[in-house]
Amino acid sequence: MKKYAYFLAVILLGAVTAKAQNAQNDSDPLAAGAGAVATVIGETHTALDSVTTLSVVDDRPEWKKKLYYGYNFDIYWHHDSKANTKENGWSIAIEPEIGWKLKERLYLGMRVGGSYQNTLNTYSYTVDTLTISQDMRVMRGTWEVTPYVRYRLKSFFNDKLGIWLEAHLYTGMEFPRVVSGNITGTDYDGLKYNVTYGVQVSPVITYQFSRKRSFQIFFSIMSFGYSGTARIYADKGNEYTNDIIIFSGKLRNLLANQFTPGLYGLKFGVQKSF
Repeated sequence: MKKYAYFLAVILLGAVTAKAQNAQNDSDPLAAGAGAVATVIGETHTALDSVTTLSVVDDRPEWKKKLYYGYNFDIYWHHDSKANTKENGWSIAIEPEIGWKLKERLYLGMRVGGSYQNTLNTYSYTVDTLTISQDMRVMRGTWEVTPYVRYRLKSFFNDKLGIWLEAHLYTGMEFPRVVSGNITGTDYDGLKYNVTYGVQVSPVITYQFSRKRSFQIFFSIMSFGYSGTARIYADKGNEYTNDIIIFSGKLRNLLANQFTPGLYGLKFGVQKSF
């Protein structure tokens, strides 16, 4: 009798141990071995997933890794004082861009933009010791083409934050129109359009917030460059309109050429890869 009781006890102890082991396997996939599979919120994982971190492989084609596009916004305001003339104005521009990653730190691209500008010009003159001021408001639409090259000087936070130096050329056309206070004897008399051109160097800061997107901001307050404007007149009676070749030297302003710091403005945008 004692012999049967001993075997019965062994069988019961084995059953309890097996049940406890099965319960542990259900709660911990690792206990079931490397081939076990657990389903968690609709996703399938193996036991190996719990102990191994797999690296993310960028399997995009090479051209998708190098080609990028983007869009930028430029908000600009200025104050300019000259002899008997003051200008106060603002503008807003939108500049789509496309570019190519030549090397890890070297980018080549081009922006094509359009802008709207509103300027208030105040002209002062003296008549019999009396100073008279008159205002004239001018609005203008502008488009520009800007090829650029950009080099990354330094990067931080696993290459997410980048400090760049960008050099670009630009050329474009302005179409000013006097909308109020049509004063004679100014540069706007018979003006058809302006041709603008120049070169500029500016620091840029970028932050990559995803694999395909990065934010960029241009520090115009630290930029410098060389700019010029050629005024093209439509009035045949104007002595400066007989020859509209920009470099003829016969235009009234061949130009306002000068090295100028970009002190006023905020330019920012987003770059995206494919």
